[in-house]
Amino acid sequence: MLIYLFQKIICIVSMLVANLFLHFQVDGKENFRLIKKKQYFIIANHRGFLDAFLVCAAIPFSDFLKTNFRYMVKSEWIKVYPIVKLFGGYPLNIEKGNLQKTLSGTEQFIKNGKSLLIFPEGTFPKDGKLLQAKQGIGYLAKKYNLPILPMAIFGSDGVNGNRRLDFKKVFSRKCRIKIKIGKPFYYSDAADYSDDNLTAARKIMGMVNVML
Repeated sequence: MLIYLFQKIICIVSMLVANLFLHFQVDGKENFRLIKKKQYFIIANHRGFLDAFLVCAAIPFSDFLKTNFRYMVKSEWIKVYPIVKLFGGYPLNIEKGNLQKTLSGTEQFIKNGKSLLIFPEGTFPKDGKLLQAKQGIGYLAKKYNLPILPMAIFGSDGVNGNRRLDFKKVFSRKCRIKIKIGKPFYYSDAADYSDDNLTAARKIMGMVNVML
């Protein structure tokens, strides 16, 4: 429970930083009202180091108070930025060729009633171009059939440094960041149950891509 208390505190800090130091705009907050379950997936394109915190800042505060969510982070980034653990980040230990084993910890969070923030691309591109979605979201969305809320992130790559967050850019008040929140949907609204996980994942990610 302690980690979720830290999440709420960091959420407040994220909102303050985003609104005081960044030109931060959020469209579509009303779509949170369309989610009919307490547990859901948020999916978003990945642009930079701040994305998880920006997603947090984009969630209406009343909804965030009611939500306990986690998000997967590459184990090497946990070592560089251990603070993400306090925000709900957990290391994803990739087992090549064994998707179920790779996602075993993730599935345990889902079974315990937690919502998930997922960046289907798995990492953010260095050249600004969209990356193809990994198969994990296809597998999880098909198996658990939770509502999926798409978010499109613009401009967060403006605070990236060389393999690190550039704090000078964050506090320069020159970075313009926008998040569009789409309407929630279910697996069957984007993909077919006959699709393999990778095909399904790319169709699901398409619900984000159409907002970019």
